[in-house]
Amino acid sequence: MTSLSKYILKQHLGPFAFACGLIVFILILDVVLQMMDQVLGKGLAFGVAGRLFVYNLAWIIALAVPMAVLVAVLMAFGRLSADNEIMAVKSSGIGLMRLVYPIIWAAALLTLAMAFFNDRVLPDWNHRARNIAADLRRRKAAVVLKQKEGVFIRELGTYSLLIRRIDEESNKLYGITVYDSGQPGAPTTLHARSGELRIFEEGRYIELTLNDGEYHRVDSDHHENFVRGTFARQVIHIEDRDRAFNQYRSSYRSDREMDISAMLDAIDNSRAEVRGTMAVMDSSVREFVAAAVGPNGDGSAPEDGKPADLRQRADDLKDRLNKHWRLNKSRQRKADAFLVEIHKKFSIAAACLVFVLVGAPLGVIVRSQGAAVSVAVSLIFFFAYWMFLIGGEELADRGYVAPALAMWAPNIVFGLLGVALLRITAFDKPLFPLRGRRPRERADGGEGEGSS
Repeated sequence: MTSLSKYILKQHLGPFAFACGLIVFILILDVVLQMMDQVLGKGLAFGVAGRLFVYNLAWIIALAVPMAVLVAVLMAFGRLSADNEIMAVKSSGIGLMRLVYPIIWAAALLTLAMAFFNDRVLPDWNHRARNIAADLRRRKAAVVLKQKEGVFIRELGTYSLLIRRIDEESNKLYGITVYDSGQPGAPTTLHARSGELRIFEEGRYIELTLNDGEYHRVDSDHHENFVRGTFARQVIHIEDRDRAFNQYRSSYRSDREMDISAMLDAIDNSRAEVRGTMAVMDSSVREFVAAAVGPNGDGSAPEDGKPADLRQRADDLKDRLNKHWRLNKSRQRKADAFLVEIHKKFSIAAACLVFVLVGAPLGVIVRSQGAAVSVAVSLIFFFAYWMFLIGGEELADRGYVAPALAMWAPNIVFGLLGVALLRITAFDKPLFPLRGRRPRERADGGEGEGSS
């Protein structure tokens, strides 16, 4: 590696670290704001909240790295151009492409690393984040209370609990009955119109707040006495050390939670199912045709068959074929969704290379030393790229466009744009060169204005 290549790469390290940190911080801020209400309202341990936060970093990194490449290249080449270093290099007989080559090789290595990350790390972390999110939903109304609405819950230590209605959104409980058998004798019964439930220490400690209720109990010393009272608010502390936070584990994985190998297997299974269904459809049609033409093959109906029966069989066959056809379309859409996700893993990684082709000439043209301009231009280009990608994904999922074309179209378009911009800046040639006009000859035989 030459000294010039090392110098160019060094000029990109600082802007890349700055841009990556800034973009990750912005995306994390959005995630934290979305998670804050969920996490703080459930009394989760910091370890659980921390794991949820870390696993959400995977998709943030997958988006931040290509965008950081664009910002870094814009900032680096913008500074080199503003300080006339590129002009000095060109005056020494070294072209702009000689400065771009080291960045292209670095971007190629980063593309390979991001492809590995998108295939091996991102799906697993997405799956773990979804499992933790499922745990949070299961714990929101406390100990899966929503599934036991209107049913006595007897696993809460010395308490038994009946909740007649649960509002999952507000975590409010209505129509509450509590039996406390912690004291000798008959249990104490509490009724409340409403209440709230909070969970601490990963499910081992529960705080149940009852509002606007009354209690019934039998006097332990004089069993013939019955005590009844009312309360505006009462808090019950339920401790059950045996009820640890058993994390929910789902074996189901969506396309964003599967690696390439698993998705290829799923595609093969879907296609095998399609072929099996097509074979069943062909067999059904052949059986109907054989029954329609008759045993002699002359179109006569079978001896025990009637035209009405044949029409009924035709209608039944039509219904079965339509059902199989819809099923095959669903399977094909599922296979296309997997293909889209496979190509997207590589397409987003390859954006690192594409953004070098776009960012280098843009930096020379913009000639800005400030980070604000580079970030603003990068946001515009990345937003356009991402909208292009999302639109292609939607079209591919619906079967209008081939998955490969839909996912690679943004890279193709932006790559061609980058090549065109490089032609302008590196070779000092216009994008669409126009032939100059020939000088008009003077009437006296001169060759144009200015001739002597």
